[in-house]
Amino acid sequence: MSQGVVIRGVGAVSALGPNVAALRDALWAGRDGIAPITRFDVAPFEPVHLGGCVSAGESCVEWAVAAALEAWRDAGLEGHAVAPDRIAVVAGTTEGEGSDLPGIARAVAAAIGAEGAQWTVSTACTSSANALGLGKDLLDRGDADVVLAGGAERLLPEMFAGFFRLGVLATDACAPFGATRGTTLGEGAGFVVLERAERRDGPVRAYLHGYGLGSDAWHETTPEPRGGGIERASKGALGDAGLAASAIDYVNAHGTGTPANDDSEWRGIRAALGARAEAIPVSASKSFLAHAQGAAGVLELIATFCCVEQGSLPPTLRVGEGRPNGPPDPIGQGSPRAARVTRWLSNSSAFGGANAVLCLGTEPAPATDAGPRVARVVGLGRVRFEADEPRDEARLARGVGVDLLDTDPSGRLCVAAASRALADASIRIRGGLRERAGIFAGATRVSPTSLAEYRDSIERHGLGRCSAVAFSRLVLHAPAGATSRLLALRGPTTTLAAYGVGGLLAFGYAADTIRRRRDADVMLALGFDERAELEESEGAACAVIAADADAGPCVVGFATAGPDALEAAIDAALTRAGATRDAVASWHRLDGVGPAPSLSSASLALEAAVAVREGARYAVAAAADDSVSCAVVLAPNPGRMKTHG
Repeated sequence: MSQGVVIRGVGAVSALGPNVAALRDALWAGRDGIAPITRFDVAPFEPVHLGGCVSAGESCVEWAVAAALEAWRDAGLEGHAVAPDRIAVVAGTTEGEGSDLPGIARAVAAAIGAEGAQWTVSTACTSSANALGLGKDLLDRGDADVVLAGGAERLLPEMFAGFFRLGVLATDACAPFGATRGTTLGEGAGFVVLERAERRDGPVRAYLHGYGLGSDAWHETTPEPRGGGIERASKGALGDAGLAASAIDYVNAHGTGTPANDDSEWRGIRAALGARAEAIPVSASKSFLAHAQGAAGVLELIATFCCVEQGSLPPTLRVGEGRPNGPPDPIGQGSPRAARVTRWLSNSSAFGGANAVLCLGTEPAPATDAGPRVARVVGLGRVRFEADEPRDEARLARGVGVDLLDTDPSGRLCVAAASRALADASIRIRGGLRERAGIFAGATRVSPTSLAEYRDSIERHGLGRCSAVAFSRLVLHAPAGATSRLLALRGPTTTLAAYGVGGLLAFGYAADTIRRRRDADVMLALGFDERAELEESEGAACAVIAADADAGPCVVGFATAGPDALEAAIDAALTRAGATRDAVASWHRLDGVGPAPSLSSASLALEAAVAVREGARYAVAAAADDSVSCAVVLAPNPGRMKTHG
């Protein structure tokens, strides 16, 4: 019987130093990494001038590789026999290096010789936390034997400018839950090595019991005031772990230091944990690390490790007496507090209303197996404009039922496709279903329109007066966040970055979530591309996947593999479906990246679903790019579906 997923090794590059040892030493000394920024001119942002910057190098790819290699060595894997095609990488980032979002995962894979799937999560400040959860899924499903999961982010002046214009940066070093209001931006990289516990003997840094995702469905940048997204993500993590709220000993909060975040997060923690929340410590590591954005979740998790393994908990610097209506015990003493911790939660929140919560522990959790559900495709929707065909805004808005003016073209494409898919499914998102309906998206790049608007605002007015609205939409997850907000989808949410397979990955991940988890009953899977030039095609394709529905094609196999292993991914998906190639009546595949790649790969899943609707016994959708190969098998009936083993 599986003993769950464990963290074998950790690696970090942060404002506290070039490795985990430096981070640990700073925590125990009560010393933060926040200082005046010298790498770029902060004069346009006066009086704000502080950041948590990395002192060595300026490339987040370089930091990611250093952190990954440290984690690899810490896990004792140097010289240890692991088949390269069974090593996967999952990286989280907001910007990547030069906007090459999947480049971090590729670089880490090359550094350790990994030839398995290389996934990229881009949900702004929840990216690396979501990456760890996705890494757990890859192990649970059997797509890998070892996963390096984490994230990396570099603080850019354009990013600093956007936060400055939003009015959320503090003039002094941030003090989560304390008197100083506002956050301090940072940077860095962190990675952990994940394995199934029974794979080999060796030291265990922690058990990754589970994770949860939840959408605020509220605003582009401001968290939902009641903390609903954090509440749902926390309950999802506990459900994934098979634990009750009473089992939690500590919460490492997202804790940015802004009133909107800190107040709503504490409300969400209380809603999720009930009376238990008032009895346990809640601290925030951004007071040491600053806000490392896409790398924040994993770095704050590692900071917790550094204390828990020494029988202590990380404090919150500068919290003073705390804020009214804040956590009663934010560990404000300035140095780690002696405490025995068995299980804890680690929170992350982000623009677009994305929330991710990890549940970890120092010992195995009770084994749980609720049994798989049937994942049926119950609705399909697509909007597409061919090359040289102008975008028809009236056509996009037709039948949507919500105002599309308050988002960019990427958002409008997504909302239009999602609305059509829900109409095809005859599903209305209302009442309690709002809490149990989510959206997973796959995309290639941020909105070219919003990017051009942001750059134009800087050129016209300077960094200090850039467009806050355009900046808020320069997150790959922003269109999915807008869809979540406009259609009231408050369940699990994420966005995957891929050059050729993003839409199909989102479809497979959403179906796997419906099948194996219990925190959503309906998932929308979406792939979208917004054109940069009229000579390009654009659009969005969406599938509605429901648990245990009465009718509709079933997703009976899903697998991912390395970038040059599409046939292996197909074979694995067919094996899990209990089918052979000879039984497949309808094939839908892309070999290489074509026009509108996320739309095209999502369309493969829709075409396979239509083939099954029309009588095909089995249909396969498969695609690959230079990071990952993906295959999905659909059939009229659920059949049997295997995971690893």
